[in-house]
Amino acid sequence: MKNNRNSSSFEGSSRRRGTNLPIIPIALVVLVVLLLVFLWSRGGEQPQQPVEKIIPAEQLGK
Repeated sequence: MKNNRNSSSFEGSSRRRGTNLPIIPIALVVLVVLLLVFLWSRGGEQPQQPVEKIIPAEQLGK
């Protein structure tokens, strides 16, 4: 009896696993993109408060 190498019982399981593996990295990339979009939509950076102090004219001449 000949062994048929083309119809191995391991081929079907390896094909199924091969299609499931790319889903995980794709899902991670999609989640990161959605997180960035969510954070960007919340307003991003807030404008800074002015640092300069108002000095009255009387103190400028001293």
